[in-house]
Amino acid sequence: MLTTNKNSLTSFWKKYRYHFLIIIVGLFCLETLNFLLQLDLQTKVYPDCENYLESAQKMYHKFTGHYYRPMVMAFITGFPYLFGSSDAGIFQWSLLVNVFCWLGTSILLFEIAKYFVKEKVAFVFAIFPFFFLGNIIWNFHILTENIFVFFIMLAFYLLFQYYKTKKFWYLSLALALVLSSMLVKPGAKFFAIIITLFFIKEVFRNYKSKSMIFVYGSLLMITIQVVGMRAQYGDFTISYIDGVTYHNYLCTKAKCYENGQEYIGRNNPRGEYLFGLNFTDQKKVATEDLKDQVKNNFPNLIKAYFDDVLDNSITGNVCIENLINHENKDNFSFWKSLVFEVTKWQNRIFTLLAILLSAYFLFKYYKKERLYFFIAFFITYIIVLSGVSCGQGDRFHLVTFPFVILLLAKFLTDVNGIKPSSERLQK
Repeated sequence: MLTTNKNSLTSFWKKYRYHFLIIIVGLFCLETLNFLLQLDLQTKVYPDCENYLESAQKMYHKFTGHYYRPMVMAFITGFPYLFGSSDAGIFQWSLLVNVFCWLGTSILLFEIAKYFVKEKVAFVFAIFPFFFLGNIIWNFHILTENIFVFFIMLAFYLLFQYYKTKKFWYLSLALALVLSSMLVKPGAKFFAIIITLFFIKEVFRNYKSKSMIFVYGSLLMITIQVVGMRAQYGDFTISYIDGVTYHNYLCTKAKCYENGQEYIGRNNPRGEYLFGLNFTDQKKVATEDLKDQVKNNFPNLIKAYFDDVLDNSITGNVCIENLINHENKDNFSFWKSLVFEVTKWQNRIFTLLAILLSAYFLFKYYKKERLYFFIAFFITYIIVLSGVSCGQGDRFHLVTFPFVILLLAKFLTDVNGIKPSSERLQK
């Protein structure tokens, strides 16, 4: 009996040892940066974090939706309210959820990578995202980034399983996650629509399948979100955040270029005017302004767009400058400056890698092993979308970095002539 238990434990450890090691390395990196920068002692709450907290309060206390933050993110954020949690408890819960998703992303990366490289090598690639310091810092805020990345990485893992096994339920669940991701981060809606349309034939062929419950469930949630927004605020929309974003950043910067003025990200007159309107009028004003600038200020709009992309590609983590030395440590300023420089250069290097690797996989993999084509398309989508906003530091492009690592692992196997096993992914 003792021998059997020992053999079972040995077998369990052999099977999952790398998973445990990934978690241990991740937590070590998290605690190291936390110790150096006192991240768990910081009290500053950013406007976006306040929005996410407000959305959770609206869902759980008032049973209403939020004008900017959709229902899935609100549901995740406010879950402890079901058990009588205080607002302070929500911040603690958010840290746990973010860390879970952050660790889970690397485990999923490992599960995909070990298909085409040895487990030891896959482990190295899997722990690499833990050294993106910006992502560690975002763990300590109520934000969507690490949750969204986990949703998409899980969707790609399920898509990977679908291509291996041809079992439709993997595809159904993958599409459900991609569709649901727009209720975490509204900017994902066009990506979700495009991916769903790509598989529309398979969806129609299986529309009576029990596995379709995942897709139907996500479509139901989207319908509830859109109809709820219409009933509460006046428009069939996922969120009003898109209009506010491109109006206050992209279009305002373009207008500043036209008038020879310096662009001010916050507290600019155009933004103050927009926020003074009701949400339906915000949407109308933003849409009309964009149309007008496309017609009459297009060169400056393009200039502003590329300047936004560049800004999102070269800047460091914006939270670092607001960190306070609560413990009065002598070396705090040194670590604060060093970590900011690291986040800045990580953003620059991996954004460049993202562009190059995406171009490679979009060109080479559009007819074969399409999982990697879709990953490249996702990375491209995020970088292209980042042009609507600026002043966010590394926040936009950090979302792509775990996927860049996955493509980098695949690229290195390509150039070294290493081929996957006989279970090669099919089209």
